[in-house]
Amino acid sequence: MAVRNGNAGSGDGWDYAGRIDFGINFDFEKLAGIPGFSLYTSGAWSSGHNLSDRQVGNMFAVQQIYTGREVRLSEMYLQQQLLEDRLSFKVGRLTTENDFISSDIYTNYVNGGINGTPANIPGGNFGFTTAPFAQWGVVAAGEPVNGLRLAAGVYNANEHSVDDTRNGVDFDLDPGDGVLAIGEIGYSWNQPAEEEAAETTTAAAEAHQPTEYEPAEGDTSGLATLPGMLKVGGWLYESGDREDIKDGGNKNGNPGLYISLQQMVYEEPDGKGQGLTPWMVVTYMPRQSINENPVFFGGGLVYKGLIPTRDDDNTALGFFYGNLSKDLQPGGSEKVFEMAYTVQVTPWFYVRPDIQLVFDPAGVSSADTAIVGGGEIGIVF
Repeated sequence: MAVRNGNAGSGDGWDYAGRIDFGINFDFEKLAGIPGFSLYTSGAWSSGHNLSDRQVGNMFAVQQIYTGREVRLSEMYLQQQLLEDRLSFKVGRLTTENDFISSDIYTNYVNGGINGTPANIPGGNFGFTTAPFAQWGVVAAGEPVNGLRLAAGVYNANEHSVDDTRNGVDFDLDPGDGVLAIGEIGYSWNQPAEEEAAETTTAAAEAHQPTEYEPAEGDTSGLATLPGMLKVGGWLYESGDREDIKDGGNKNGNPGLYISLQQMVYEEPDGKGQGLTPWMVVTYMPRQSINENPVFFGGGLVYKGLIPTRDDDNTALGFFYGNLSKDLQPGGSEKVFEMAYTVQVTPWFYVRPDIQLVFDPAGVSSADTAIVGGGEIGIVF
């Protein structure tokens, strides 16, 4: 990536960040005849540097894939699925974003403000982790009717889970760390058949690619027939000491809430899921004394198949806004505008050129706008 910046960072420069993710699933229904029971474990090899720290000096990492320079254990959990997979329980080392707030449509972007999940949530809560990091936790999720998903989780809130020096195998569970309790209600409509959705979602997650949903064949008469998704959730309770921004003292409790929505508004006449999907997400954590970024807004447009003959490519425009705490100096807000284009070269290989404009980096209104050009390459084995 290349960047040109003024007062916030160190100036022109370039950098690289990469990650190799790997995992294995043990299906005990096949191995030992235990229906719905499985063990999953994963890991990651992270490399490179953080361009935002080294040159840009902004809040939302311009390379979302940067997660350090190490090999580490990620998730390791047991899962039991019941009632024809409508009810599931997971316990072990869990990554929170895999069960709450994340959306496949976010993976069209390179900037860390939104990729995977809104950045201020894991940034403000020790118990909320993103890949490849994990905490001890337990999650229950159910689908009482088609399209409606209810989920609740409780996670350890160990502040050292991200920067531990034991490569993800620090299995200590100290009640003094506190816990994060989170819940979510999600509703989706006009989604593909269950079997197709499961296969598509699994492939998309492995490839770090968005899942594009299609209405039923021949069902393209208007907006009411096009796919969409709504999620509302929050955490009313996170215990454990948090450092006060002003005086450095300890404070306890950090509630928050979020809402996200995406809705396809136009589908090309030949169907196949090609068309335009707007999306938005808002998160809010009211305690500004312990949250550097209490308010986040993200919104954008994703068009699948914009260029004729490139039916599987995605064109994405995005805007990310982070309001800094009033207890920080100079305060203010950071804004990012991003344009990205995903070239789906093969089903297992994509290239994503990208350009970002970072306005008021780290809330410094006197800083020059940072212009970042780069991209992302993904390969699925």
